[in-house]
Amino acid sequence: MPQRTFGSPNKNRGGYGRRGSAVTIIQTNVHYSYLRTAKITFYVVLIVVALVTAVISAEYLHGILVVPFSLAVGTVIGGLVACVIAIWPVLRAIWWWLPEITFVLLLVGGWAYLQEQTNPIITGVIYASIIAPISLIPVLRRSTLALAWCVIVRHRLRACFTSFLPTDRHGHLPFIGLAIPTPVGERVRVWLRPGLSADEVEKQLGKIAVACWAASVTVTKARKTNAASIYLDIKRREVLGGMVGSPLTEDLPTAEVPAITPPVAAVPAQLDLADVPDIDDTETTERPAKKNGRSPAAGGTFAPTAPDNPDLDWV
Repeated sequence: MPQRTFGSPNKNRGGYGRRGSAVTIIQTNVHYSYLRTAKITFYVVLIVVALVTAVISAEYLHGILVVPFSLAVGTVIGGLVACVIAIWPVLRAIWWWLPEITFVLLLVGGWAYLQEQTNPIITGVIYASIIAPISLIPVLRRSTLALAWCVIVRHRLRACFTSFLPTDRHGHLPFIGLAIPTPVGERVRVWLRPGLSADEVEKQLGKIAVACWAASVTVTKARKTNAASIYLDIKRREVLGGMVGSPLTEDLPTAEVPAITPPVAAVPAQLDLADVPDIDDTETTERPAKKNGRSPAAGGTFAPTAPDNPDLDWV
């Protein structure tokens, strides 16, 4: 699909520059889509505003002046709205580079202002006094790096969306919102276009993590009532593996407490026969009587008795 490019003209390529020198600014299909939308919006706003203005101005103006006045107001307002829609691709590109543009304007504007008010030495001292704390103080340095990653990750996401995410028939890409730092990385709010869902984005999380130079990426809905607004959480580090300070450790005693060792019973390594008590053989053991009425013999020995039948001889 042709693209609007800047570069040296080449007849063999239909007026476009060489592939190595071409720089894509606005895609042609996106440009024509917004121009068509701007024309339709112009006529709709013109008619609506002209009718509303005619009804309101009829009470204050003469009947002959109502029509031209209403058309003039509708044309002005419709033209402004149509201009905003037509240049929206340019405004979106400015939005992508807004942090860098703001930083450069502040840097150059502040330097020029200080140059007019003071001499170059004082200007250099003021800038050095701002840069030195950011470089030396760990908290300021980490905060500055976090903001820098927020700026970088927006451009990396734009490269991802341009490379492998599907677009609608007009070539519209998801709108990238603000990026804020988190303890593990960055969180970016993204507004999906019709034809794209969070499930399709979730299938490409591995590619997005590689493009953003991150460990992993997760996607969550920003609103429960709107599936088009999502959050992309870019994770660069794991905070659960680090040491975390706790105020509970201040209540612990600082002196060393001696360890208490429970007593352990001595286990004999071998059997000593002197520790075994002697058994008295003279003691008798009482046994319970049997069911037939006979009692066991004394001393634990068995004594035979005569049979109950006298006709049998006893051996």
